[in-house]
Amino acid sequence: MDWPDGHGWPSAAFACHTAAAPQINESTMFLSLSRMVGCLLVALVASGCVSTNAYVENGHDKADFRELKPRTPPTPVKVTAEFRVNGEPRPEVNQAVFNEIVRVLQRTQVLQPVSGDPGLALHVIVDDTVDLDEARHNGLVNGLTEGMTGSITKDEYHFTYTMQTTGVEKPQTGLYRHAMITVSGRAVPPSYGQPHSLDEAFSIIVKQSVLEFLSDLQSMGDEPVMILPETTDEK
Repeated sequence: MDWPDGHGWPSAAFACHTAAAPQINESTMFLSLSRMVGCLLVALVASGCVSTNAYVENGHDKADFRELKPRTPPTPVKVTAEFRVNGEPRPEVNQAVFNEIVRVLQRTQVLQPVSGDPGLALHVIVDDTVDLDEARHNGLVNGLTEGMTGSITKDEYHFTYTMQTTGVEKPQTGLYRHAMITVSGRAVPPSYGQPHSLDEAFSIIVKQSVLEFLSDLQSMGDEPVMILPETTDEK
């Protein structure tokens, strides 16, 4: 699907019909593509500026940079990332997800992403589970009413971390979930958290997930397998 700016994502939506569309960065591309370029951004392009805020689901800030044990030097690791929407691969978004993960890892000083084969590999899968039909419907209604009705769209993110050491049969695996709540128009926002841009919310979600994985990894020591059950957090 092509949009007025000629790209595969609606950059004009973020400009709210001001003079010029902003430059698209990779995380904006991620968010547009993750919603199959259709949830509520299409309506914004068509009808005018509708306020949109993103909220990070509560209860996922269990780990912090200060709690991690940095290594001197950090352990080199080859990082790969894969993004999916409802289980379907979206390879065009992989680079944006990869960059966010690497940015967090570099700050931790626990793992140092490198090229080549250092003997340790970390593969991260992010699966965005969202009701696309409902999201598109909400976006259309918001566009037609110029945000007067409002809507809430929830993206459930399922993170799978697999860290494999060369020569070791079983990898270390972590399973986590997170969510972004997008509030458009006059819909009532969640009772917790602060409003963010879509880019900011996605960065926070990745950061919290990576930190939780590393915290659990350090607490498990040399255990070869780590499976973390998903839990439902209080809303």
